[in-house]
Amino acid sequence: MPHLSQHCIFYSMDFRNTAKGDVFDALAVVVKAIANGHRLELVELMAQGEHSVEELARMSGMAVTTTSAHLQNLKQAGLVRTRRERTTIYYQLAGDDVAELYVAAKRVALRRSPALRDTLDDYLGAPSAAGGTIDPGAVTESMTVVDVRPRSEFDTGHFPGAISIPLADLPARVHELPADRSVVVYCRGEFCRLAREAAHLMREHGLDAVAMDEGVVEWRASKAVALDGVA
Repeated sequence: MPHLSQHCIFYSMDFRNTAKGDVFDALAVVVKAIANGHRLELVELMAQGEHSVEELARMSGMAVTTTSAHLQNLKQAGLVRTRRERTTIYYQLAGDDVAELYVAAKRVALRRSPALRDTLDDYLGAPSAAGGTIDPGAVTESMTVVDVRPRSEFDTGHFPGAISIPLADLPARVHELPADRSVVVYCRGEFCRLAREAAHLMREHGLDAVAMDEGVVEWRASKAVALDGVA
């Protein structure tokens, strides 16, 4: 018969393993919350600012009920927070660190998944989005930086010094851009095609325009990293 002290050791080991399992299970809840294509898209959209369920449904092309269910999943994992204004509930990311989580997952996936790289190349390689890109670190003060997201998203937050010309308004406003300066265009993120389409249109009007290869979601993620560094 095992000695009493042996029973205590076995019990202690089982307790530690169970507790550690609970920790990983709790982590899995957060990871599972973003392990869905629709919810990842919603995270990118909410990185632009707060939106109502109806707005997010319209922008993502999902039904309102489906969008609401995905948002509740993200909220239960602590990744989004809400604000009520009369009968409307607005959703936004719980913090820039959620954008950091999204960008980290994206970068690992792009590095490790040929399927994702091929799919993204096909999507961004459309004729209307043809052309090269520029890294944010290569942008200088001599360049004109244009934000082509909807104005409401620009007003929520944008790159320092950027001007707002939503893509839908660009054909009528392209003449406002200086012809003697390089133009850099950005949108919601690396998976967003708006900037590339805008730069392509600008080049057709004789401008020296290029799309930024990142956007607001990556910018918010970098802010979270910077804050972590300060702490």
